[in-house]
Amino acid sequence: MDLIIKWSAYWTYSIGVFLFINYLNIYFLLSSVTDYLTNNLQDGQTYDYVIVGAGSAGITLAAKLIDAGHKIIIIEAGGPAPTFADIPVLAPLFQLSNYDWQYKTIPQNHSCKALINNQSLWPMGKILGGSSRLNYMAYVEGHQDDYRWFDDYHNHKLSNDSVTDNPSWCSELCEAILQSAEEINQSKKIYESFDFNKVKLTINGGERWSTDRLLKPRYGNNLKVVTHALVDKIKFKSNRAEAVELIKWGKRFVVYGSKGVIISAGAIGTPKLLMLSGIGPRNQLENLKIKVISDLPVGKNLVDHILTGIDLVILDKSLSISVPQLLKPTSAFNYFLSRQGPWTSAGIEVVGTIAKNSSPDLQFMVIPVGVSQDNGVVLRKAMGIKDKVFDEYFAPLAYKTAVTIAPVLLHPKSTGEVKLKSSDPLDDVIINPNYLASKDDVSVLIKGLRLIEKLISTEAMKALGASLYKKPFPGCENLNFGTDDYWECYVRQLTLTSYHPAGTCKLGSVVNNSFRVLGTKNLYVVDASVLPSLPSGNINAAVMMIASKAADLIIKSANKLNNFHIKNIKSCTNNYSNILNNFNDDVCLKSA
Repeated sequence: MDLIIKWSAYWTYSIGVFLFINYLNIYFLLSSVTDYLTNNLQDGQTYDYVIVGAGSAGITLAAKLIDAGHKIIIIEAGGPAPTFADIPVLAPLFQLSNYDWQYKTIPQNHSCKALINNQSLWPMGKILGGSSRLNYMAYVEGHQDDYRWFDDYHNHKLSNDSVTDNPSWCSELCEAILQSAEEINQSKKIYESFDFNKVKLTINGGERWSTDRLLKPRYGNNLKVVTHALVDKIKFKSNRAEAVELIKWGKRFVVYGSKGVIISAGAIGTPKLLMLSGIGPRNQLENLKIKVISDLPVGKNLVDHILTGIDLVILDKSLSISVPQLLKPTSAFNYFLSRQGPWTSAGIEVVGTIAKNSSPDLQFMVIPVGVSQDNGVVLRKAMGIKDKVFDEYFAPLAYKTAVTIAPVLLHPKSTGEVKLKSSDPLDDVIINPNYLASKDDVSVLIKGLRLIEKLISTEAMKALGASLYKKPFPGCENLNFGTDDYWECYVRQLTLTSYHPAGTCKLGSVVNNSFRVLGTKNLYVVDASVLPSLPSGNINAAVMMIASKAADLIIKSANKLNNFHIKNIKSCTNNYSNILNNFNDDVCLKSA
């Protein structure tokens, strides 16, 4: 009977996914037509600040700058979120849609062998709200040691009405894992820190909370939001950023920022725009015949959290979240009537960190479903898993209960690079994360896989009938299951992004402590690209805290300049333009 229910559910689910994806396409088309017909952008307009990118960082910045009285224009390549985008459980369906930049790495040499062309798919929000609209809503602040360069990060957390630390929906796996961690802590303390908790989520009242909600109460004279517009160049006078050039519906516009231009286009979009504008490695830019404004290591130091281990744990018992459960009419009624039930699930239920020293090197994301559990309709396509691998390894689990306790490499030693393919803004960039080039990264992930064995051997997990899925992974059949050699092969085959690319405009190398781009004036970068290292957890929280801090610094710098102007206007009238061009707007990150 269970097989018939699941079989029927998969067919219903497939039809539902097909209809929803077409709904997204139609909504995007209609919003595009509406935007085209109502476009009132004028060439040559001037604002206090131009912000490129309306994502987690850009909107957080915009909100604080507006509240400080500044006139802002924020430019986004995507459009507004469609109706139903606030339903948490629908998150995976936005990947590979018109609301996703659909970035893709180049084929990897040391990893991703189970993925099509050895390439990792990197979704990123092309929508108002950015990746806070596409992510799985985990709000993980990380470890205090991650913020040695940012002492007061606690002052920049989201308010309690945007974050919940007690999700309304948690499966039986959630409680079992928490009890398992407690068992391990009580039995023999192997680690200084073995910390598992229910995940904090950016959910409010059962609905996804994303940063575009910050814009709604601020629409008015001081805020202009431009959507469906691609910024392809920053305009400079000498080394001072004056404006951006953008294309909207085939027309080119220039928008000026009298106090600053702020780039918040993400770890891929930001270095691309900087390099197209002449800020980047001299040799690369000169080879593409781009005039060099500032020779900086833009695009270098690309880092990302890597995970593995999906569908590695099998349970004898069914869970209260599954495709059949989600398709029950009662699940829909519970959500639309009271914002309760499995539709409020973010996917991730528990986050754990493991550390021998002060800062964790491993995170675990506990997810009550696996890539097999929708029978390959959505998740395997979003991850880019090869058909042959799915059919041989994952498909046999479709009618069982497979769950994921995914080890995540928090601080990879392997680093990569983002490079321009050409000087054409419409060309994709070259993304090479260089996953698992360092064998130390493999060792950490193997340690994580072995810890899964400890977790599922606890009494709490035994009660769910937990066991490892021991079918040899394709490509690793000739190795003995459970040996280091097998797990290394497994990790190099099943290498998956955690959707946390960062570091491509690193603080100290590309931007200073005020987030101003080195060698320039009036140009700032504020997003995940400035992170000097990855935080010990999902990066959306860190990005929003950084943006809040950057806004304070930019406001303070503007006030400092304004006070300087007022104080010296009488004595410096004749020489004011020179003083302005040489004004030092650096404000110490730790002391401000």
